[in-house]
Amino acid sequence: MSKNFRISGGLINRSAPIGFTFNGKRMQGYQGDTLASALLANGQKLVGRSFKYHRPRGIFSAGPEEPNALVQLRTGAAQEPNTRATVTELFDGLAATSQNHCGSLEFDLMAITDLAAPFLGAGFYYKTFMWPKVFWEKVYEPVIRASAGLGKLSMKDDPDFYDKGFLHCDILVIGAGPAGLIAALTAAKSGARIILADEDFRAGGRLNSESLTLSDMPGSVWAMQTLAELQAMPNVRVMTRTTVYGAYDHGVFGALERVTDHLATSGNKP
Repeated sequence: MSKNFRISGGLINRSAPIGFTFNGKRMQGYQGDTLASALLANGQKLVGRSFKYHRPRGIFSAGPEEPNALVQLRTGAAQEPNTRATVTELFDGLAATSQNHCGSLEFDLMAITDLAAPFLGAGFYYKTFMWPKVFWEKVYEPVIRASAGLGKLSMKDDPDFYDKGFLHCDILVIGAGPAGLIAALTAAKSGARIILADEDFRAGGRLNSESLTLSDMPGSVWAMQTLAELQAMPNVRVMTRTTVYGAYDHGVFGALERVTDHLATSGNKP
């Protein structure tokens, strides 16, 4: 790995190197890296192609809002398409590949469609390919989907295990940024049963990427100390790697906890 692109500082463990591959090319990152940060540190700027015209795309953001860095993870039956590199935890042996290109990522043959962009307005295919009617389902739609698709499923049985459960609390705090951490801590000290959920693997939110100070200490340190205090309280359950995806009647919330996605294998665990 070229160290020219690795900036100083950060929250990675530089004593714990991790090997991974991107499009078959061996690279190295560190414990605490996301796939996106490790790719950038290795000088890999091009990570995908745009959905419609196959224009080159690089990493745009640092979180779940990332629109460009959609990659496929793993191989075989465990293959996962359309995964954001910005929220993918690096683990040893991770195999990632780019998607939505014909030929190599650097020389995508479908990029020729960009030449026709001035003549293909938004929704052009809904107006243009209406006749003959039978062609839409048999010809037009399959061709358009093949050229403008994203990742591919392995079409094999999913080897992962899944489970479901029910948790009860007095207060559910969604998001373990500075506001969520202090809200959970304040409520927990009153004796309430607290669940603190955050979709990231590290609590702190923006404190992990800013140079702010709280209580005369770096924001990331304050976040770690506050998290440790919460985890030591018997009435608090901290759930990182957990996305709260819906709010329903009677105070019911739906959440997805990714227990083993950051591991090379699930070990037959959900």
